[in-house]
Amino acid sequence: MPGPVESGHELLVDLFDGDALGAPITVKWQQNFVARQSTYYRVDAYNTATDETVPFFIAAEYYKSSTSSNPNHISKVGTLLPGEGYKLKVNDKLQYGQKNAEGENRFIVFHDKERKPYQHRFIETAVLSALAKSGEEAAGKVLTGFGLSGAASAVVDTVKAYVGDYLHTF
Repeated sequence: MPGPVESGHELLVDLFDGDALGAPITVKWQQNFVARQSTYYRVDAYNTATDETVPFFIAAEYYKSSTSSNPNHISKVGTLLPGEGYKLKVNDKLQYGQKNAEGENRFIVFHDKERKPYQHRFIETAVLSALAKSGEEAAGKVLTGFGLSGAASAVVDTVKAYVGDYLHTF
């Protein structure tokens, strides 16, 4: 089994395709006693170092074509591979969540690092969004992408290992 994504690896992220991606997910959290929320797209990024895909959350304003003037847009920090997507080097611009210190079920987040949601918010939101949109089978596939198993309707139980942990920076 390949190891988790590490600093220095390169990820390939597909070009933005709003039709294929559908609506972004909304991640909600509390920060400094204020309710916050932001929209993200959840995609599968290809890790060239491990020959595996990894769940990748990217802030909508860093991904949508209409926001390409943003200085942190993927087109400004990644290398465009025409017809394929963007090659993005894993560095301190990215954060990650994981199940344990060994890096199991690691997923990547590319957003404004001033945002401080707990890592379980991404998993919960992605699975519940898939469950609402496409049903148990699609939500189960999202769970599998995180290396988790079981009924998607029991998502709260599957993310207990993530509760209370902030994202980590590479």
